[in-house]
Amino acid sequence: MNDLRIRQQHHQKFSRYSKLLLAALVATLCIVSPAFVHAQNASKGLRELQETFRHIARTVKPAVVNISTVKITTIRSPMSELDPFFETHPFREFFGDEFFKRFFGNPRQGERLRQQGLGSGFIYDPRGYILTNRHVIRGADEIIVTLEGGKKMKARIIGADPKTDVAVIKVDGKDLPHVKLGDSQTLDVGDWVLAIGNPFGLTQTVTSGIVSAKGRSRMGILEYEDFIQTDAAINPGNSGGPLVNIDGEVVGMNTAILSGSGGYMGIGFAIPVNVIKHVLSMGFSKKTVEDAPRRAAPQTPPKRPQPPAQAPLFGGRGSI
Repeated sequence: MNDLRIRQQHHQKFSRYSKLLLAALVATLCIVSPAFVHAQNASKGLRELQETFRHIARTVKPAVVNISTVKITTIRSPMSELDPFFETHPFREFFGDEFFKRFFGNPRQGERLRQQGLGSGFIYDPRGYILTNRHVIRGADEIIVTLEGGKKMKARIIGADPKTDVAVIKVDGKDLPHVKLGDSQTLDVGDWVLAIGNPFGLTQTVTSGIVSAKGRSRMGILEYEDFIQTDAAINPGNSGGPLVNIDGEVVGMNTAILSGSGGYMGIGFAIPVNVIKHVLSMGFSKKTVEDAPRRAAPQTPPKRPQPPAQAPLFGGRGSI
């Protein structure tokens, strides 16, 4: 009889402990569960964004090309035909011209020099029509386009507009991968964008950022300015590459950077795709952008963005 009472007491104690433990576990779950669910939702959102970026890269990269140019120049007088990068090199003033003559050589008058440039572009028509910046192909005697798979093709200039820095070149081809031109009017500050191009010759490079500002003008770069500002990394060699929205549509053409070093400092500028479409619709006539709404005449700020110029393979004087 006593044993039975003892067993009953133990059972009651165990039952009470079990209930207390279960109540504590339920309370803990009530506290932890919302945080756990929130963390799971955040992780899911990041994975969805990651998958979106992957999809954009897979879709757009095949239509982005590397553009290399060759320009043949004839030396008219020694030292006067140095690459602009060396003409303003800070060490030139310190060491003097004799150092540069010995180190870089002193081209003789009448000697022909081969200057190489590098930029990006994107196929917008499967027949081989490619959009790029005018400053990428300006003055080129030869233009070579390299497709995603490494195939090289000679290109010819179809047209170039100095007011907007938009140019079209063409390679012989058909059924080529091409991008979809979007609507830059739908962009808003804070929107995700991706920049694709060939910075420093590193082909098919993808960087991400946001739209930092819209309608940037008075930069002193072009006659017509209505730039998209972005913090997506843009460097020498990115000129002419596409700026793409979260739907994989081209919304701009990467054109210039604001930099004290010639490289990325978080401020890049792209020509809105609606400006590009307007230029295309005008067919590169003399009135290319005269009918487009114009902003105030550009003025040079105290520290202006890097001017468009043909970009050498590893940098140059502030060009992209």
